[in-house]
Amino acid sequence: MKRLIVCASVVALATTATTARPQANPAPHAVTPAQHASKTAPNGAKQVAHVRCKPAPADEYFGKLKMSILGIRNTIKDQGFKIDADATKAPSTMGAIALTEDAIHDWQHKYPCDSWLPGMLLSLQRFYGKIHTDDGVRHVHATYAWLHRDFPRNWLVATARREDGAATATPPGPATAVITGPSPATTAVNSATDPAASPSPIAPHR
Repeated sequence: MKRLIVCASVVALATTATTARPQANPAPHAVTPAQHASKTAPNGAKQVAHVRCKPAPADEYFGKLKMSILGIRNTIKDQGFKIDADATKAPSTMGAIALTEDAIHDWQHKYPCDSWLPGMLLSLQRFYGKIHTDDGVRHVHATYAWLHRDFPRNWLVATARREDGAATATPPGPATAVITGPSPATTAVNSATDPAASPSPIAPHR
C-alpha cells in the first residue's frame, strides 16, 4: 500500500513539472528569396532581392517570337521606315510591333536593370508617334507611362515627356518645296543690265 502511494506521488510530481515548463517559442516560418522585401534598383524599377541586376546576353531571345535585343531594335526601326515611306501602311505594322512589345516585356522581366531598356522604350514611343491616329496617340501615352513608371530616374524620361506632349492624331501637312535659285524677275533684270548674262545670239541657218 505504501509503495502504491509513493508511485502515485511520483507520477503527480512529473505531471506538474511537465505542465509548469514554459513552452519554447515556435520556429519562425522559412522565408524564400521571392518573399524578401522589395528594393529599388538604380534605374528606379522595383525589384525583389533575389533578382540580379545585369544586362541581357546578346544571344538570348525573348517573347513569343523569340527576338534578340538587336532583333527588337531592328524591327522598331524597319517598321518605322515603312511608315515614313508610306503612312497608309501603318496598320500593317501593328502586328509586328505588338510581338516586339511582348519581347520587351519578357526582356524587362528577366533583366529589369538592363541599361538598354529605357532607350528601347523611347524608340518604341517614337514609332507610335509616327501613327497620326487616335490609336497611335494612345500607344504613345501608354509607352511613355511605361517608361516613366519603371525608369523614373533615367535621363531619357524628360525627352519622352516632351514627345508625349507633342503626339497628335493630325497628320503633318505636305512638305512645301523651297526654291533656292534666283527668282525669274531677278534673272530678267540681270540679263538686261549685264551683257555677260545675256544669251548669245543664234546664227541664222544657211
